[in-house]
Amino acid sequence: MTVFIDTAVVMYAGGAEHPMRDPCQRILARVADGELEAVTSVEVIQEILHRFSAIRRPDIGVSMARDTLDLFAPVLPVTHAVMRRMPELIEAHPALSARDLVHVATCLQEGIHDIVSPDRGFDGVPGIRRIDPAASARSLGVAASGVSETARRSGDKRPEPRSHR
Repeated sequence: MTVFIDTAVVMYAGGAEHPMRDPCQRILARVADGELEAVTSVEVIQEILHRFSAIRRPDIGVSMARDTLDLFAPVLPVTHAVMRRMPELIEAHPALSARDLVHVATCLQEGIHDIVSPDRGFDGVPGIRRIDPAASARSLGVAASGVSETARRSGDKRPEPRSHR
């Protein structure tokens, strides 16, 4: 199963102390270990850079964007076919932001049905199943310690992704 990693997962994992930080770090550690097949898109990179530029912390945004690009290389593009899905999605889901709908359109175009995100807005979108990072660490095979079950059995104790605070 391939999952799409939403911007919020990356931001929480690399951010300040928060209840979502540890679950998101565990998920990204699992991606880094090759134990969770995951993708993200150029829109996620844009959101990271936009957010940190807006709060006048471009240094954090650049570092987080580079790490995300490295972890998910190659990131999925936002293509013409993806954008052709947008008008219908916006009409059907006016409560969701255009940015979130770009993620939905990307997933639908790529045949991905699972989005890892704390954002409940994805819950009502047909064809998409939202996986909550906090509730799903176990269902994705991530142990509470941050070490995957496979890594734990093999004795591998790699560190979690670094913070960008």
